[in-house]
Amino acid sequence: MLGGITPKANKKERAKQLIYELAETNSVVKSEDIVNLAEEKGISKRTLENAKKELGIKGKRIGESWYWKLDEIVKP
Repeated sequence: MLGGITPKANKKERAKQLIYELAETNSVVKSEDIVNLAEEKGISKRTLENAKKELGIKGKRIGESWYWKLDEIVKP
């Protein structure tokens, strides 16, 4: 454990931080773009999806693509 946080929890916290940062400047982000950015930062899609679920983020289909609605996220 690192400072009382397990490595798995630390990864999810990193995923949440990424989502919070995106939410500061974007109300809706293409799902594919978030996944690609997370992977560049070493965050797996599964970890990102777990963070999404925990934060209560909803997906929305627009045309052929899926988007994450980030406008209702409240940063702690």
